[in-house]
Amino acid sequence: MRRLSIVILIYIFIFVPELWSHSTDDLEKHHLRGDFNTPCFYFQTVDVTGDPHFANGSYLHDGVMIPHNLIGVYNYEYKDAVTAKRVAPHLRGCICKLKPCVNFCCPYGAMHNGSHCVNTSQDFNWPRQVNMTFRNGSEKTVDIFHQFAVVPFRPCELMFALDPRLYEDDAWTLYENGTLFVESTNAYLSRQDFCMLTTFETNDTSGPSYLNPANCETQTTNGTVKIINAYAMLFSIPFMVLTIVVYLAIPELRNQHGKSLVCYLLGLIVGYSLLSIGTLNAHLDVTSIECKVIGYTSYYFFMAAFFWLNVISFDLWHNFRGTRGINRSLEKKRFIMYSMYSWGIPVVFLVVTWYMQEETNISPELQPGIGVQHCWINMNTWAGFIYFFTPIMFIIVANIIMFVMTALKIHKVQREMARIMAREDSTRNLKKEKDKFGLFLRLFLVMGVTWSLEIISYFVGPDSSWAKIFYAADICNAVQGFLIFMLFVMKRKVKQLITNRYCKSPGTPKSNSTNSTNSLSSVATQQSKVFTMPMTTPNPLKF
Repeated sequence: MRRLSIVILIYIFIFVPELWSHSTDDLEKHHLRGDFNTPCFYFQTVDVTGDPHFANGSYLHDGVMIPHNLIGVYNYEYKDAVTAKRVAPHLRGCICKLKPCVNFCCPYGAMHNGSHCVNTSQDFNWPRQVNMTFRNGSEKTVDIFHQFAVVPFRPCELMFALDPRLYEDDAWTLYENGTLFVESTNAYLSRQDFCMLTTFETNDTSGPSYLNPANCETQTTNGTVKIINAYAMLFSIPFMVLTIVVYLAIPELRNQHGKSLVCYLLGLIVGYSLLSIGTLNAHLDVTSIECKVIGYTSYYFFMAAFFWLNVISFDLWHNFRGTRGINRSLEKKRFIMYSMYSWGIPVVFLVVTWYMQEETNISPELQPGIGVQHCWINMNTWAGFIYFFTPIMFIIVANIIMFVMTALKIHKVQREMARIMAREDSTRNLKKEKDKFGLFLRLFLVMGVTWSLEIISYFVGPDSSWAKIFYAADICNAVQGFLIFMLFVMKRKVKQLITNRYCKSPGTPKSNSTNSTNSLSSVATQQSKVFTMPMTTPNPLKF
């Protein structure tokens, strides 16, 4: 196990910089994130090159005056909803900040011929009217160019039109904020998921024409992986619940580490549950209060889970460096301090995240994006790195340092005990603590390595050929509940404790147990004593 952990750490610290060291040409194949100085998301902009501009720096686009502070230079563009490419720097205006936007699959007056948009010389009566629903439920037929800012953008290559005049199941509702509701799937689609196009009542283009939406014909690979991850997280939850039940039911497991593990699992359960709901609930409006509650709450509990993992690492290190036992009163006070740290600091992160999203007008690249396009932090911008992966990286590095220091301490104690010919009972206590350390080291590897790969996957992006390498890591990350159950419940000692408590006949004496923190005192105390009775050499350190 030690060799495996070394290999994994080498992989993280060598392979990650290798990914980041790609040339600019290689980055063209990767997901691109906007510059911090851009005034808004790319999908909120239109190309204003060639539009009338004025001395004050503003531009006029389709009757909308875009002020200079909403004009930015972009050196990339999206050819679909996820794939970006480098282009020559050009000016774009944040028109969607001034007026609700809707995408057109082709520029108005052009038609899609199967591969790209082409201008037509035929004199069509291009439709402009569309039925729109207000938030109060009232409907009105409006001129789409008066009600919305029209942006030429096709989310994906393969799309199909929704035409309720031909098929009743294609019924749809367009809301005043640009959101589309599709009745057949009971799903709300954001502006990035559909585009409007001209459809004809018959195959003869000379007949009546209408504006109808079109959405992607097939689920994208990235979207499919998200759905699989959501179901994998739901699969994990029962195993985490079972682990909590076992650790609460068995007195021998209700020690400092056991309680910390339970709190860690509680954070994961809530985070996994809410994130799965936000992903699988297709009819959830991403701009609704419910969506924001899901996003902020899941963010808090995920952060709390990581801080509890940090507590576990710290407590192992602290116990092995201690020289005195810990009584129950002191252990209780320590757990209260741990709780204040692990449940309290994530509140600070939550408040900062909420404030940056709801109360500031900074660049959207720096805003979390919760309740804008998704119920979770926007991973297509730098928000994912700033608000989520940065604190996780610091925690992972801190855990690595403490685990290494703990391993060195175990090795030192083992050598001293071998030199002074320690007694068999002290050797047994050391072995017990080594087993515990190895168990939580495996937990750290499960969490630390998979989340490290998640960070790499974030920088690689969903549209890169590298992304497929990390799909397996995504799934492993989602099924952590099952892995934790196998590590902490299905091990022989825990199964023996369950058998002793519930399966033995009345009157059968239960095995004695020693509190984990008190056993450390015995280990440390024996370092200063020399015994003259026959000795046993401690077992080699194994994880």
